[in-house]
Amino acid sequence: MDASTTVATVLLCATFLWTVFLIYDVCSRPNPPSAIRSAGLLCHNIPAMFLVGTTMAAQSVETTALIWFAALIIFRYWRTLVNIYFWLQYKPAVASTNPKFRAEDCTVIVPTVGPRDNTVYKEMVAAILVNHPELLIFSTNTALATQEKQHNLGPMKVVPETLMLNADISNKRKQVVRAFSKVTTDILVIVDDTAIWHPRFLQAALPAFESKNVGFVGTRKWVKRLHHPRDLTVNIFAGLWKQCVAGCWNTIGAIYLVRHNFEIRATSAADGGVFCVSGRSSLIRSNIVHDHLFEGAFLNKYVLGLGPVMADDDNFITRWVINRGWDIKIQSSEEATMTTTLGTYPLKFPDQCKRWSRTTFRQNPIALFVDRTIWWKWPLTVWTTILPWLYNAALFWDSLAVYTPTQTGMYEQSHHRVAILCATVSFIWITKLVKTIPWFWKYPTDFFLYFMIPAYPLFAY
Repeated sequence: MDASTTVATVLLCATFLWTVFLIYDVCSRPNPPSAIRSAGLLCHNIPAMFLVGTTMAAQSVETTALIWFAALIIFRYWRTLVNIYFWLQYKPAVASTNPKFRAEDCTVIVPTVGPRDNTVYKEMVAAILVNHPELLIFSTNTALATQEKQHNLGPMKVVPETLMLNADISNKRKQVVRAFSKVTTDILVIVDDTAIWHPRFLQAALPAFESKNVGFVGTRKWVKRLHHPRDLTVNIFAGLWKQCVAGCWNTIGAIYLVRHNFEIRATSAADGGVFCVSGRSSLIRSNIVHDHLFEGAFLNKYVLGLGPVMADDDNFITRWVINRGWDIKIQSSEEATMTTTLGTYPLKFPDQCKRWSRTTFRQNPIALFVDRTIWWKWPLTVWTTILPWLYNAALFWDSLAVYTPTQTGMYEQSHHRVAILCATVSFIWITKLVKTIPWFWKYPTDFFLYFMIPAYPLFAY
């Protein structure tokens, strides 16, 4: 037994002990699942068994690199195929003839520190008002901001009541909690001040609550495609370059969220799972946040003794909901869509990527090894989304996928080495493109931006 097989065997033993612990853990909880479903946790050993089998096969054949290449491709892309299947199986919840909840059963909270973009802000307010919730609450960070919001709203007060609250701090968690006491409706909607709803957003999202087990609802995200006029104050080449860079960041931000749409729609159809319900626009039953334990935990979350953590509010709510036995539903449809802006100047998207990365490494281990609910509640989501995000270093894995076939005898003896490499690279890019098809289908000119950036200014606008 060589070193790779030894390591794989140790890993298999470790995962087996972990799944045995998970079975014990879930059976000791209130309202445990059935014995068959609990025993099904042993299926979490399959990846480690696959690794052991790969190492053993690599020892028994001459083309070891070919075995590792095949294993790498399967390991890397099986979840894409699984998610494509469930993405196609997805169906949104549909309202009954006598819906349980309507727009007037909703209170909307907008935590804000002031409009960074007046145009987007006005669109956001108008879209909320067009949906006719019972109450709209702006929770601001200063008394001055409260006055500014009230002034900007002006004649758009078409809901029964609009409240302006001052939390005296720029902290989304505290600003949201500041408004909880004013919520008397059955459904609470938390909205970022850059999220622009579809005119029938609430009508499309509320049917998810027809199921009495659903406590939290996420929706579809989209990015506003911004027009980038050419800067006439600089020479033509500098103007084209600035236009290209602006469009590039806009599209990169767009496809990032479009990939999120793909994953949450697929995992929702697979086992009801989701890596996180986006805080840009989410709906939750009010009795969940009115739980006297929720507010204290929400405002006093510590990670490794550090905190209280101000970010990751949407991850906290997602974990809180499932840990208390509620289900989560994703409403992915054109009407249940909120549109936001990304990739504008000054660039905020790179900073958001850094925050999202920190969130992943803070929250996913907590969900996996502290809460542990997802192992039996969302077993497929664990392996298609939550675990892979901890090791999904695309530059490393894609480079390895291109390098590995070059070590095979087939490649060394071939007269078409360039064709083999091109086929490998094309396969990798196509699997990435699948998740972003909705954006490129709607804006095909942005395809050239993604693959042929230098040609972008000539084709895009």
